[in-house]
Amino acid sequence: MTIVLERLAAALTMAVVAWSQFRMGPQNNAVIGGGMHASWRTETGGQISASPTLAEGTLYIGNNNGSLYALDAQTGQIRWKAHVPNPLMSAPLIYGDLVIVGEGDPTSRTSSPSEPVMVGQGPSALIAFDRATGAMRWQTLLAGSAMPTPAIIDGVLVHHDGAGWINGLDPATGEKKYARSIGSMASMTAMLPVGNGDFVTLGVGSNAAWRLHADDGALIWRSPFSKGASGIGDCPPVTDGARVFCDYVSPVFPDTSTVIGNLTVQRVYALDVTSGAPLWDVALESGPLPIRNEAAIPLLADGLLYLGSAITPWMHALDATSGMLVWESPTKGAVKGGIVDVDGVVYFGDLGGYLWALDAKTGRVHGDKLMHTPFNVGSPIVVGKTLVIGSDSGAVIAVPLDDILNSHD
Repeated sequence: MTIVLERLAAALTMAVVAWSQFRMGPQNNAVIGGGMHASWRTETGGQISASPTLAEGTLYIGNNNGSLYALDAQTGQIRWKAHVPNPLMSAPLIYGDLVIVGEGDPTSRTSSPSEPVMVGQGPSALIAFDRATGAMRWQTLLAGSAMPTPAIIDGVLVHHDGAGWINGLDPATGEKKYARSIGSMASMTAMLPVGNGDFVTLGVGSNAAWRLHADDGALIWRSPFSKGASGIGDCPPVTDGARVFCDYVSPVFPDTSTVIGNLTVQRVYALDVTSGAPLWDVALESGPLPIRNEAAIPLLADGLLYLGSAITPWMHALDATSGMLVWESPTKGAVKGGIVDVDGVVYFGDLGGYLWALDAKTGRVHGDKLMHTPFNVGSPIVVGKTLVIGSDSGAVIAVPLDDILNSHD
């Protein structure tokens, strides 16, 4: 009877989750309550750059081979699979009986990461599938890659594509309400709702953060970054309602722009959400610039900003008010993906193939579990007592939190 009640409580919790933006909320802490305690591994056959999304006991996640999977959250069993020609790297959104994803690849037509002509080759589109069957319900083509994760704000699906267009769509039909060019290319960022029907997005080429109105794409403010910086359009920002936070990389003298393989410096910043004015911008470690995924995905929790690094094997915690470093902890590989905070412990994966559990206040290692598969920008969510994450080798893995906490590999 106890097991039945626990499963019922977990199912009811999962049934009421709203998923209308990247990682479910403005602080990127994708944690869902309940009692689920599961351990499984499902292979998809394609690198995973997306975060999973949960609705009514089903996990939705795409891979870079263009396959969208619906998995039973308790067992990992495949309920259905849909396929499109280009990668599915955006985090799925849920809108009624639809699951909405972005199709598009990361190819840029220039060798300079900070000055792309366009991001995306081949098919680029926002696509809605039937949540129950996987049948395609609508598809809207875009000018550039749809890797960035959209958001649904006041009944409008807003998206920033790899050609620098802001698109507003009807999420029920895919009908385009407007398209506005801002000349700033997005890559792996996500639309961040910030209140008053507005959202913030980030892009390169014209290096800037932008606050726009979801209903018509009207500009509220633009906050520029230096011309030679890069990775701005890779970072999904977070907010505490007063500030917007993210990270990027800047060149090291004598370079005036970022060059793949050359030393770059990771920088973390805060902007005023009302005006876009810079509040602080701090430098962390330096390291060689990777070919893709140049920024880390931040988490905001209890006044601290947590993020790894795309260029060095470190996890950091910064004071959100001042930008001062509170702690840093070495890892086995670069930490580009998202982070979750559960009961004062932060969990994440690294490119070395480890899952980590660190004390949120001090950075002390509670556990490190070798999973024998690297974790890139595919980011974890927590459902009940279980962490679910997609890996660079194509596996979707469910691991009990206690298994990570009690492991020292």
